[in-house]
This record gives sequence, structure tokens and C-alpha cells, in this order.
Amino acid sequence: MEELVSIIVPVYNAEKYLDRCLESILGQSYKNIELIVVDDGSTDQSRYVCERYARCDSRVKLIFQEKKGVLVARLRGLAEANGVFIGWTDADDWLEPAYIEKLMLLQRDSEADIVAVAHFLDIGDDHTVVKNGIKAGTYPCRDIFGRMLCTGSFFEYGITPHLVSKLFKAETLKKITEIDSRIIAGDDAAVLYPAIAEADTICISEMSGYHYVQHASSITKNAYTREVERIEVLIEYLTGQFARKHIADIMQKQLLAYRNYLLALRQIEYFDKNKEDDIILSPYGGVHKGERIVIYGAGVLGQKIYRYLKKVDEHMIAAWVDKNYAVYSGRGLAVASPEVIQDMLSKIDHIIIANITERIAESIRNYLLEMNVPGEKIRWFTYDFREP
Repeated sequence: MEELVSIIVPVYNAEKYLDRCLESILGQSYKNIELIVVDDGSTDQSRYVCERYARCDSRVKLIFQEKKGVLVARLRGLAEANGVFIGWTDADDWLEPAYIEKLMLLQRDSEADIVAVAHFLDIGDDHTVVKNGIKAGTYPCRDIFGRMLCTGSFFEYGITPHLVSKLFKAETLKKITEIDSRIIAGDDAAVLYPAIAEADTICISEMSGYHYVQHASSITKNAYTREVERIEVLIEYLTGQFARKHIADIMQKQLLAYRNYLLALRQIEYFDKNKEDDIILSPYGGVHKGERIVIYGAGVLGQKIYRYLKKVDEHMIAAWVDKNYAVYSGRGLAVASPEVIQDMLSKIDHIIIANITERIAESIRNYLLEMNVPGEKIRWFTYDFREP
């Protein structure tokens, strides 16, 4: 008999995406599922969409609460779960029909406490597979502690933090207690990495069947206040969790790199707070105010750098480019094709590669060199920044 799998879906104002999400879960080839939907105080029609599915399928369990944030919603769902195994889905994403079945087959073959797979990152019609940094296999968790957060390349996760691409034994998750309710930044990581520290074995696979969708409201990233404080709360919490499991020394360097990664991604101007007034973008080795800059990349980091330069001196931005420029420009961002660089080489001082992953940054660098961009004009994070 198939063991019960609880799928937890936190929902907040997701009415546009809920039908596809919930139908993809209820339509899974693996039928013995419990779908726990936690509405976190939605103000749109999300509640009524959820109630419609609950009336039609007895496997749907609805929970309504005042808005408390996604982490609290997930933990509330976990507390109500009856499944032997726990999976997660975000309300604006969707699953391929055999996704849960494939996760369960991996678990049965490996008998692992946690199964970690790849996922699709959907940007428009572009579907990129995002894999874990540790190669496929089944490992004692103690054997991957030294690289589970960061493989050693900046910044490449050993195990990606996304809960949605993981399957957990419920008994493993329920060993995690006293999660800091202040955590907003890195709420997935706050559950995943302590769970790995509690588990005995983990199965890593390159299978993918989860579609993580970058839609209009997520592709244009909002700027939040108090980002530094939020990141420090997460790092403090993870440090305490690792200390409790006596692996703090193993995790220290990874946590420092993770902190720099999160700060660069969310609040890159933080690194300029103690620098000379004329120098900005210190993680890139520093550029002088007034220099002409091309930003290559329109994801989270690119958007942060663009906003930062607009605030410092908008005339510094010679161009903002990305290979997916059509998608981003369709969202109202001033992003152009990288080909425009060829016509302005003599008028720019630096091209800032706004991508956080070394492997991708190197690919962009090679592409720029093929366009005859002088190597000295291409900037990525300095060694000192990547190796704190």
C-alpha cells in the first residue's frame, strides 16, 4: 500500500496561479496524498478557490490564519500533517504529473530520510534545470556537512535550499524545534539545513519535475528595508542550530560565504558603508562614481545593482542587458540585448556581471571576450569577497 504523502502549500494572494498549482498536485499519478493548504490571510479570492477544490476532493485540508508569513504558514501545515512523508509546493508553481511518484521511488530505493532533486526555473518560455551542487548519490549526512551549504565555489549550493524540491520523512522534520519566528530572509534554509543536520541519510538526484515559476510579480524583485537585519537573524539561527548538533566548526566558513552571498543579492550597498565616498560596488573591486557601467544580468542581483546605481548616479548606467531581455523588458524593466555592448565599447569603463554563480559568471565572461570586450573591463566578485 502506498504511504501517505502530505503536500503543504502556503497561500497568500495567489488566485491567478492556484488553479494550475492545485490541479497539478491533485492530478499526480501518486494518489495517496494529503494536500494541506494554509491561507496566510489572503485578501484576494484565494480562499474561495481553495474552498472549491476542498468541496471536490476529500484529500484537501484547508487552514486559514491571519497573515503571519510563509514560514509560520509552513510550520502550521507541518503541525497538521498526517503523512509519513512531507513535500512542499509554492502556490504559484506547478508539478509534472509523475513528480511525487518519482520522489517516492527515489526514497524507496535509497531508504533516505531526505530526497533532494533538481527543479525547473521557468522564466517566460525558458526552462532552466537547477541542480544540487553535490553529485547524485545516497550519502550519510555527516559526509556532506562540509559542503552542503556551499560547495566551495561562490556561490554554489551543495544542496539547494528550496523545500519544494525535497521530500522528507515527517519524523525528521519534527525533530526541528524552536525555529526563530523572526526569520523572513532564507525561510526555506531555516528548515532544510537543520533537517539535514538531524537526518541520517540523504538521496541526491538530478530528476526534475517541479516548475519554479518566475512570474510578473516575482521576476521584478521588490526592495525591502532592514534586509541586513533579516539576514543576520537567519545566520544567527543557523549558527545556533549547527552548534547544537556540534558541527559549528565545519559550517563556519560556509556560513560566512552564505552571508556575503545573501547580502550581495539583497543589499549590495551594505559593503560600501565604510568605504571612501567616491568608491562604490566594493565586492567588484570598487568603481569610481561617474564611471560608465554596463550591468549584465537582470535577475535579483542585477535589479539590486540597477537600483543602487540609479540612486547614486543614474548617468553611470550605460546599459542594462540580459539574454532574456525580451522577458524582462516585457515586465517594464529597461533591459536590452547584450548585443548593444558592441556599439558602445569605447564609451564604457566597466561591465559588471550581475550573476552570483561562478560557473555562470565565467560563461558570461567568455561570451563577452568573444565579442572583443577587453578583459580588464569585465568585473565579477573579487577573491577576497568570495573567500571571507
